Amino acid sequence: MNTHQLEIFYHVAKFQSVSKAAEALYISQPAVSSQIKKLESAYGVHLIEKNGQGIQLTALGLQLYEIIRSFFESSIISAESLLKNSAVLRVSGNFLMTHFVIPQIFEQENDATHFGQLIIKSTSSFNALTELKNGYCDLALISTSSRPILSADILVKKIFDDEIISVSKKPIESNLTSLIVSKSKMDVYNILEKNNPLFSNLPYTAVESTQDAISNIDINKNSATFISARFLKYFEKDYQYSYTGVKNSIYALYKSNNFHTDEILELIDEMKTHTK
Repeated sequence: MNTHQLEIFYHVAKFQSVSKAAEALYISQPAVSSQIKKLESAYGVHLIEKNGQGIQLTALGLQLYEIIRSFFESSIISAESLLKNSAVLRVSGNFLMTHFVIPQIFEQENDATHFGQLIIKSTSSFNALTELKNGYCDLALISTSSRPILSADILVKKIFDDEIISVSKKPIESNLTSLIVSKSKMDVYNILEKNNPLFSNLPYTAVESTQDAISNIDINKNSATFISARFLKYFEKDYQYSYTGVKNSIYALYKSNNFHTDEILELIDEMKTHTK
């Protein structure tokens, strides 16, 4: 099958016009008409027919258009995006890793440029995992209290264990009226709500990410949130804090067939070294 002819037919069907298809493809109208006729002749079918001054698709033409439309409208775009991004390592991860740990690696390592191009996106752990599954990132960095159980094509490596602390603008033991909880810390909240009287009767608001939670407690002075104890070096002077006794872990996740695997493993090793 001649895919070039199919592409020309797709544009003719999309615009219901030979002239508009020619404009979109940067070829002449006679060339468009000629390729459509060749496609029809090759299979002994009629795909388009005259309709007054214009054209319309035959019943078979409509069926063919529906079959190939998703390919030319989504698969081609996805393929182009894959090829354009093939030289870029895309990292999506939680606030701590993308705003502090990875930038510190590149500040301290003179040879950090050997990682090539990186696109670093700060998002919630939930969104980072979703982006990895959908192929929108190469490496996801997430925070969770238990090792993720995922499909066989996704590999999981623990970067470090950490304790969760509660932080607020005011002392945690007094004047606390509510909690701001990020999605990745909901399991922490569920544990503390059952086992810690300090948090058992407080209303809570769920937000997308730790960054959102921190922004909220800056505004709501009598609210607290839960963050990694590793944040203390960055925020200790700004907040009151208390250890919760709940452990959490940061995991790196990537697909086994990723063509950036060597870079990913090297970056994971660097992150482990800088968080010891």
